[in-house]
Amino acid sequence: MASSVVRATVRAVSKRKIQATRAALTLTPSAVQKIKQLLKDKPEHVGVKVGVRTRGCNGLSYTLEYTKSKGDSDEEVVQDG
Repeated sequence: MASSVVRATVRAVSKRKIQATRAALTLTPSAVQKIKQLLKDKPEHVGVKVGVRTRGCNGLSYTLEYTKSKGDSDEEVVQDG
């Protein structure tokens, strides 16, 4: 069974910041529309935050939550506006 894996590479820049050269996440057009629809009902939030935690049967659990601001270690992915 073949599966596709999306990888992002990073490179070091001045002052020890890490800058991604590709988006860490690629959304389908229907996912973009759904996120826009969800955010329309919550004007105080600026986006959704996707994360991975260690738990569950395979050791990973995915999280999705609304966010009001971008954290220092967050990577912003803007797709289709």
